[in-house]
Amino acid sequence: MKRFLITLCLMMILISSSILFFQWMGFTTESAGESGVVKVDQSYSIIHNEGIFMIEQTIQFPAGSSDPITIQWPEGSENFSCRDQGGKNCLTKENGEFQINAPKPVPQEITITYSIKQSPKSGYILLGSWFPVLSDVSTTSTDIQLTEKSLRRGEWIAGYQSKSFKKLDYIDYYSFRGKGGPSALLWTKDEWKEEEYSSVRVMSNDLNHSGLEEQLTSFDPDDGFVTVIITKNIKPFLSSHLIIMSDESSGEYMNNIRRSLLYQAMYSLDSETWLRELVVGLLLNEVPPTGKPAWAYKQLLDGLSLSDWENLRQMVKDPTIAKDHTIDHAFLDDAVSRVTGYTSTFFEENVNKDENKPFILKGNKPILVNQEPTQLSYVSNKQNEFIQFPEAVKDLGIEMKEVEPGEYFTSLNGNTLRFYVNEDFFIYNEEIYGSLVKPVQTIGGPVYIDIHLLKKLFKVDVQEEDDVIRIST
Repeated sequence: MKRFLITLCLMMILISSSILFFQWMGFTTESAGESGVVKVDQSYSIIHNEGIFMIEQTIQFPAGSSDPITIQWPEGSENFSCRDQGGKNCLTKENGEFQINAPKPVPQEITITYSIKQSPKSGYILLGSWFPVLSDVSTTSTDIQLTEKSLRRGEWIAGYQSKSFKKLDYIDYYSFRGKGGPSALLWTKDEWKEEEYSSVRVMSNDLNHSGLEEQLTSFDPDDGFVTVIITKNIKPFLSSHLIIMSDESSGEYMNNIRRSLLYQAMYSLDSETWLRELVVGLLLNEVPPTGKPAWAYKQLLDGLSLSDWENLRQMVKDPTIAKDHTIDHAFLDDAVSRVTGYTSTFFEENVNKDENKPFILKGNKPILVNQEPTQLSYVSNKQNEFIQFPEAVKDLGIEMKEVEPGEYFTSLNGNTLRFYVNEDFFIYNEEIYGSLVKPVQTIGGPVYIDIHLLKKLFKVDVQEEDDVIRIST
């Protein structure tokens, strides 16, 4: 009887444990699926010999990662492969895109391999975007092990705080470790002096901070770590962990450090890091240095009123957003929509797209024309409001003819009007009138007319209320 009771208790414990295990598995799988973001730790093993880098990347996937992940290979890379823990191929190509078949609900790792060719130029090698970018993945930490076989007289440098080096008989062995995505890597034959602060390492041939020590010690170590190299022998370079500058006397020196640490303090998908660069620009009220973030910043600056611009900056300045929130297109579109009262899809339309779509705000209020509901659309473009054309004129009961493609004609109270799509003038009673804003233009596909011109030329009243826009003759 005693043996039976012991056996029964063990069986009950085993059954309860199994139930709890599967409930936990279901929870983690559902959580990963709902968020759409897979947070991973990555490690890289790099072997360099005579200008060829053989790279092996290992990714630790949590439970619940099952959807195919798109992978963008670094420029100039070749010899791609991907294997799971069982040695099975996990790399496919669909519609011209490489995809990784992520593991099923059981946590496991995959190994990606590829190669890059790059030889020293002017005494250094700089590897900027040397790593693949995976969709729906956010890297929390990176470990880089680098084996150097040919460049024995020199040093490899990464931006992370954690580093180690061993010089062996036939190889040099480097280890770098830090939070976030991969750091840029620099090899140089120069010898460096260095000083390290809580969040910054400064490397130079001649260390002279000219009274900048107080500023260098003022950064919060919780935000991250950045390595700054001061030299005139290497072309200036900016990245999230590694900065190369020609001198430290200009105001850009501290600003570049601040920009990199702000970037590290936020999170985003690895494929959407440009959104983080844009938010850093908003926080500093400065145009990002280059590329898509700079373009998007200028689009917002041109498209928002001064008050909306400042409200957007205040929103992303919120510490709970700037440090803890995942910066993604949905968050930024929602922020712009809230400060403008329009609907923004600007960021959604521009993530993972080769073609840049302009910043256009879409109206979200119903429009009544002479108290009658309509299907008219309206937008805000470069701080000017437009309404659908020629439909708005026709809804006013005015006949509008398209006499030729892109040319519209109407008469009103004995006066004639001609509009030409995307031209900076209109014709009134056969006289040309120029306009700073193109009166009629295509915006995102459809044709629109400037609302102020509609009011002036067609003698209508436009009233915008909290929940409706009223147009009346």
